[in-house]
Amino acid sequence: MPDGAVQKLPLVQRRELLRARLRATPLSPGVYLFRNANGDVIYVGKSASLRQRLRSYFTAPESHPARTRRLVEMVHDFEVVATGSEQEALILENILIKRHHPRFNVRLRDDKNYLYVRIPHPISPPPGRPPATADPAEFPRPTLTRRTLADRARYFGPYTDAKTIRGSLRELRSAVPFRACPDPVFRRGRVCLDYHLGICAGPCEGKIGAAAYGSLLDDTAAFLSGHTEVVVSSLEASMQSASRTMDFELAAKLRDRARVVRRLSEEQVTAPRTRSAVDVIGLALDGGHGVAAVMTIRDGRLHRVERHGLEGVGDLPTEQIITSFVGQFYAKATAIPATIFVPEIPEGADVLGSYLEDLRGGPVAFRTPRRGFFVSMIARAEETARAAVAQSIVARDFDDERGAAALADLQQQLGLHGVPHRIECYDISNTMGQQSVGSMVVFGEGRPRVSDYRIFGIRTVEGPNDFASMEEVIMRRLSHLQSSGSPGEQSLGVSPDLIIVDGGAGQLAAAHRAMVALKLEHIPHFGLAKRFEEMHQVGGGQPIHLVQGSAALFLVQRVRDEAHRFAITRHRERRRKAGFKSRLDEVSGLGPKRKRALLQAFGSLATIRDASLEELVAVPGVTRAVAAAIKELL
Repeated sequence: MPDGAVQKLPLVQRRELLRARLRATPLSPGVYLFRNANGDVIYVGKSASLRQRLRSYFTAPESHPARTRRLVEMVHDFEVVATGSEQEALILENILIKRHHPRFNVRLRDDKNYLYVRIPHPISPPPGRPPATADPAEFPRPTLTRRTLADRARYFGPYTDAKTIRGSLRELRSAVPFRACPDPVFRRGRVCLDYHLGICAGPCEGKIGAAAYGSLLDDTAAFLSGHTEVVVSSLEASMQSASRTMDFELAAKLRDRARVVRRLSEEQVTAPRTRSAVDVIGLALDGGHGVAAVMTIRDGRLHRVERHGLEGVGDLPTEQIITSFVGQFYAKATAIPATIFVPEIPEGADVLGSYLEDLRGGPVAFRTPRRGFFVSMIARAEETARAAVAQSIVARDFDDERGAAALADLQQQLGLHGVPHRIECYDISNTMGQQSVGSMVVFGEGRPRVSDYRIFGIRTVEGPNDFASMEEVIMRRLSHLQSSGSPGEQSLGVSPDLIIVDGGAGQLAAAHRAMVALKLEHIPHFGLAKRFEEMHQVGGGQPIHLVQGSAALFLVQRVRDEAHRFAITRHRERRRKAGFKSRLDEVSGLGPKRKRALLQAFGSLATIRDASLEELVAVPGVTRAVAAAIKELL
């Protein structure tokens, strides 16, 4: 039966056909492609045994994670490609992901926009030709390109920040003066302003020979590879040679160039105890999107940091995301290090390592540090990735077209009568029922409206009862719709178009009771359960699964995460203040002024506890008797 014909069969026959095709699937390694009802590839996977892996998808699908259940529900057809080994399957998987961009795969975003530095090898000039008639190919210039070709040129990258790499090349020319002019300018046979500025060696006018110019390109390649010491050593050797021949003007120029390279090198962070090639990878995830930051360390120095956007990460575990990213990233990288430090060992590390070893031509090891310098480097890479994610979120928030599309998508998937211009989301946070708070965050036109955020201290609920706390918060907030309120609470007089409560059916039922009591149950309200990202509706029934990777799912995840962050932050503040207050309030003779002086002097309750009696007495207003009472209490 030809590909796609299975889609035309009735449901029962289609399932029987899929099961029969599973039995006919080989046990060999290979790649499989899942297609939806439209014939689009929605997932590409690899396996050491195609039949066993495919069978696992369609056996007891209700036991799968939510992401996998949604994938299986959308599968209408599949095809397999047998390979000779798991490593070949990995290579083919990366090729197919890049070709089809399946929605359920982790994939690099905008990889076509990555830049590479291309340095051609000079061709040898024919003997006896005058320098002024030299061919530009004999003195090639480094250029930036978005494609790597199977030629003899040397490529360095990929670089995600075009501005940074262009600036680095401009600055490097002060130390390694390769030409930057286009070929027509070179063919004029006379030097331009760059030569007089000292950032070009003047090959067009024969100011430098082919061999010496080739050395400049070698130094450029060494610098871009991170081997700055090689460049410094080359310049210093040439400087000593010029000094011995009494060419002090050339020696001074070479000295200055070596200083430039040293300065560029000294600006980089030192990585102690390693002189081998090392990469450090950090991840940050937000909904279905994420960023991987790669820190490149060469010759014991941080050479560069690149950030790469990821799509389709969903709720996948970190080790799977790392496997997908590493396979795709290093397939097009121009240099692969001997050691890759990662927050979690990637899934299928043996196969992935063998694949990278073949690309590198040498051993490659994955390491997850537990102590020492590289623990802090992974933390720095993760912080860099988180900052990139935060910046991309801000950019998306202020993209009106993207926001309008997300709201329209959410309206359609939830079946709302109107566009949810104002979305309110609620969450409860407490510690065993203590210092319980409810948060309300507001999104207007798809972006945070921070001025409308509110925190509700729980008043009527004793103990850890999130359902009753949610009912109280909704009651207090929506009651403002029935009263004019104070001028400072004008935003609470605006009716939401959509209410989301963080939690499942229980939290939703509690919110619904409050809305019924206020006769406001007509306002659309849903409960978002984090475990399976399900939107629960009043009255039970099947939860709504927002389409994986859709703008609507990203928006509700963003709203929910913001409500959770806001609740946790304010709850911790209250708990910290209450902890400090409750203990010191028991000390007789210690009023607010003296407590404030103690906190200013020591910074925290723990530091006050560890202070000596004399140190406490040294605080203005604290007598020896009060200090002794503090020591006895703490």
